Amino acid sequence: MDQEQYCIELQSGDRQISVSRYGGRILGFSIEGRNALLDTGIQTGSTFWPSPQSLWGWPPPPELDEHLYDVLGATNTSVLLRSQPCAALGIQLYKRITASSHGFNVSYTIENVSDEIVTMAPWEISRIAGGLTFYSADTGPEGFSTCAVDFAVDHYWYRYCPEGLVGIPKIFSNNSGGWIANANNGLLLIKKFPSVDPQEIAPREAEIEIYAHADIKNPYIEVEQQGPFTAIMSGRRLEWGVEWALYQLPESLDVSVGSESLLDFVESTFAQVETP
Repeated sequence: MDQEQYCIELQSGDRQISVSRYGGRILGFSIEGRNALLDTGIQTGSTFWPSPQSLWGWPPPPELDEHLYDVLGATNTSVLLRSQPCAALGIQLYKRITASSHGFNVSYTIENVSDEIVTMAPWEISRIAGGLTFYSADTGPEGFSTCAVDFAVDHYWYRYCPEGLVGIPKIFSNNSGGWIANANNGLLLIKKFPSVDPQEIAPREAEIEIYAHADIKNPYIEVEQQGPFTAIMSGRRLEWGVEWALYQLPESLDVSVGSESLLDFVESTFAQVETP
């Protein structure tokens, strides 16, 4: 079966998103043909899982992460996809992706299709080849984090280097400023989302998470964020959105831990990037 036949291409100015009907996965987020997401290897693109992971263990529910989604509507600037029902969790997932001023709004809806109350949080996982990931937060990483992070200029920074990593290196952080960014290969990806009170976070999870794959033969990171841990009544829905923005960085810009010029660049975009 030709995978390309099951991809949907959306346009927002000089930015593009490529969405596969398989898992409703975002395979590419590009500006002038340059993709910010990982598009090769065993784990690619950006996906969505219910949180906490303890609800399903591993692997993710195939109805949500792998199986073919229905297309409920599509234009060259927006698409609405629907998963098959996931009987194990009692939910069905909708993904709506719509062009915005500097990228795309990615909106998720969890529908409870069971006869019971289900309690979970929305969780977006975006895979990138590496680079420098950074965010603002009022507190440091949670104590159950398994990966070191730098603190400089009132921000937290993680420079991916797979050499020497072992186990499952992951950073968990709460009390964020409602955004996380990654600079890699001259591109700046910013994801903006509604902040969540730590008391509303799923057990043993966090508002912001960074996973560093400890394999030099298959290097990548996951830039993740989660919404509120919510009880969803039978027949009701939980909706949550993330605003994606993408920019080309000037070649002269300092892309290093504690770079004030990089933070200034991010700050200059905030008035332009919509809040979901």
